[in-house]
Amino acid sequence: MTQVLSKILKLLSWFGLAVVIAGFTAGLVSGQWLSLPLGVMITGTILMGLSFLWRWQTGADTSEQGWWRWRSTQSGTNAFISTLAVLVILGLINFMAVRFSYRVDFTEQKTFSLAPQTLNVLSSLQKPVEVLVFIGNDSSASGTQSQVVLQNQLLLKEYQRQQPNFFKFRFVDPQAEPGLARKHGIRNLGDISLVSGQRMKLLSSGLSEVTLTPAIALLTHNREAKAYVIQGHNEVPLSGFTESLAGVVNQLKLEGITVESLNLSLQRAIPKDADVLILAGPKLPLLEAEITLIDAFLKQGGNLFLMLDPEVEVGLKPTLKSIGIELDGRLIVDPKHVRLAWPAAADYGDHPITQSFNQKFSFFPFVQAIDIQEQPGQQVFKLLQTSEETWAESDLTDQQIRFNPESDRKGPLTIGVAIKRSISAPPADQAESSGAEKSEAPESEANPTPESKPSPSKPESPESTPAPTESKPSEPASTESVPPPSSAEDLQPDITGEAARIVVIGDSDFAKDDPYFDQTVNRDIFVNAVSWLIADGDDPTLSIRPKTVIQRSLNISQSMRDLLSFLGVAVLPLLAFLTAAALWWQRR
Repeated sequence: MTQVLSKILKLLSWFGLAVVIAGFTAGLVSGQWLSLPLGVMITGTILMGLSFLWRWQTGADTSEQGWWRWRSTQSGTNAFISTLAVLVILGLINFMAVRFSYRVDFTEQKTFSLAPQTLNVLSSLQKPVEVLVFIGNDSSASGTQSQVVLQNQLLLKEYQRQQPNFFKFRFVDPQAEPGLARKHGIRNLGDISLVSGQRMKLLSSGLSEVTLTPAIALLTHNREAKAYVIQGHNEVPLSGFTESLAGVVNQLKLEGITVESLNLSLQRAIPKDADVLILAGPKLPLLEAEITLIDAFLKQGGNLFLMLDPEVEVGLKPTLKSIGIELDGRLIVDPKHVRLAWPAAADYGDHPITQSFNQKFSFFPFVQAIDIQEQPGQQVFKLLQTSEETWAESDLTDQQIRFNPESDRKGPLTIGVAIKRSISAPPADQAESSGAEKSEAPESEANPTPESKPSPSKPESPESTPAPTESKPSEPASTESVPPPSSAEDLQPDITGEAARIVVIGDSDFAKDDPYFDQTVNRDIFVNAVSWLIADGDDPTLSIRPKTVIQRSLNISQSMRDLLSFLGVAVLPLLAFLTAAALWWQRR
C-alpha cells in the first residue's frame, strides 16, 4: 500500500505542475485573473507541495533515500528556481516599464515626437478635453483607411500619454450612434469633434498635430472668437431657406465662433471684439467712409475675408491694389462640368485652409480670376486653381460660348488666395514710388545742377551719399507673375511682429446653401478660411510644422545587384557549410 501511495504522489507533482500551467494560461488568454485561474494555480501549487513533502518524509526509510541528493533532482530544482527567477525579473521589468514609461525618438525628423508648443498646450490644460473621431466600423475598409486610423490612434495616444488626466479620446461609429453624430454636426466620415465642458469645436480638415494643437488652444481659451458679416449692399444674407449663408454660419457656431451682422454705414469704427470681417458678394458699391474703415482695420492688423463676384464693381480696387491683388472681372467657364459649366477647383494649395482637400471636389458657380503682384512684407498663398480646360470668357452675349484665344484668358487660373501681411509693410503704390525714387537718386547725384551744390557750411559726409542702384522695370500683374512658395513652412519665418490676414475668393455663391454642395468641400473651405483668419497671430501653436518623412534610397547598378545576389545566394551559404565541415573534421 505504501509503495502504491508513493507512486501516486510521484505523479502528483507533475500533475500539480500541469494544473499551475493551465491556470496561468487561462488567466493570460482571458486577460482576467479572477477566482477560477487563481484557484487552479493555487490547487496545483498545493499538490506539488504535498508531493515534495511526502518524498522528504519517506526518503529516509524507503527506496527514496537520498532522493534530494540525486543529480537529476538538484538540476531540476535549479532549473525550476532559475526559470521562476527569470519570470519574476521579466515581470518586474514590465511593471516598471508600464509604470514609468520612457520613449526615445531616433528618427531624423522626430516623426514620433510632439512639438514643444504642443507640450506647453497640454501641460496648461485646466479642464478635460475629449476628442471624438467619427469613423465607420467597416471590416471591409481599404488598407489606406486602416492606415489612417492607425496613425490617428498613435497620435492621440501620444497626446494622452503626455496628459492622461485631462485628455481623452475615443472612436465613434456614426451609424451606431446617429444622435451623437447629429449633435456634433458630423457630415463626413473622418470628422473630428473636440469637447471641453459646454464648448465644442469641429475639425473637418483631418487629424494631425498641425490642426489638433491649435484647436485645443482655441477651445480652451476663455475669449470667444467673433466674426462680423458686413451687410447693407445686397450681400448674401445670413439666414434663409435658400441662397443664404445659414449652413456655414451654423457650422461656425459649432466651431465656437460667434457670427453677427454689421452695417458699416452706421459705425464710426470697427468693433474692438471683431476678429474677422466677412464681405460676401456685395451687389452695390461701398461708401467711401466704409472703405476707409476697412482700410484702417487692415492697417491695425485686422483680418478680412472677401468673396467678390465678377462683373460687380464695389469700390475696393484701391484696397486690393495696396495688397497686390487685382480682380480679372471676367466669368470663368469650365466646359467639362455638366451643370451650367461651373468651374471646379483642380489644385489646392499647401496651406492650413486647403491642405487636406486633395482628391476632393469644390465648385464655384460664378467665379473670376485673381491676379497677384509681389509685395514687400507679405506672403501670398494660392489656395484654389482651376484646370487647364477652363478660361475667362470676355463675351457672354454669344449663344454658343467658345474659347477665343485673342480675347479670352486660358487656364489654369487662380480663384482663391490667402495673404499674411505685416502691418508695417508699405502699400503697393508707396513701395513702387519709393523704388522709383531710389532708382532716380543716383542719376541726380551723378549730374548735379548748380542749385543742388552743397553749402560749404554743411559738408556732406561720405556715408550720406547714396550708392547707385539699378532700376528694374515692373512686370505686369498676372497670376503667373509670382510663383507661389512650395509650402507654408518656407514662408512663415519671414513675417515677424503683428500681421494682418486676408483671404480673397473670386466668388460668393460657393458658400450659399445648395444641396449640391453637401457632396463637396465648399462649406469646409469657408469654415477653414474663417478659422485661419481668426487664429491669433501671436499663438505659438501656429508655428507647428508638419513632419515630413525623408525617403532615403540607395541607387546601385545592375552589375552590383547581381554581385550582391550571388554573394547572398551562393558565397555565404557555401562559407557556412565549409566552416561547419572544418569544425566537424577538427573535432573528429
